[in-house]
Amino acid sequence: MVAAPLVLTACAFQDEGVAESRSTVDTADPADGESTGPGKTDVRKPEDFDFGRPAATAHNGEVVAYLPRLDNRRVVVPLTMQNTGEKRASYTVTVTADRGELGTPVTVTKKALNVASGTTWPAKADISAPGAWIPEKTKITLTVTKDNYPLGDAR
Repeated sequence: MVAAPLVLTACAFQDEGVAESRSTVDTADPADGESTGPGKTDVRKPEDFDFGRPAATAHNGEVVAYLPRLDNRRVVVPLTMQNTGEKRASYTVTVTADRGELGTPVTVTKKALNVASGTTWPAKADISAPGAWIPEKTKITLTVTKDNYPLGDAR
């Protein structure tokens, strides 16, 4: 039995006996002012995460907290931080969940560092606390600090 030799290609090792299928790309030079590559594709927006109805927004709508929900027997507040600025940024978000008469408010801080311009960073703030908990009856408030890079490294 004779084995087919392996050939090193730009992508990976390839067996010479196996046909390769690749999509072809038009290699013509772009016209003046045209992009030479694809722009941002598949950049998710806050609504793409299916977190449900917003409970609170802050920082001109860049940070959104959604209604609390149960996640693996923990009560969490889903968050999205959408950097609408032109530079990378870091976000420090303080989520306060007030359960009213059911107990003391719970405060959690979440950070999102180095969020690229035009992208969305999802997160979950765990607000679980002892005692009875009714997520739907929770009032959510947000405090946000946004720092732009290069100095916004949240040190």
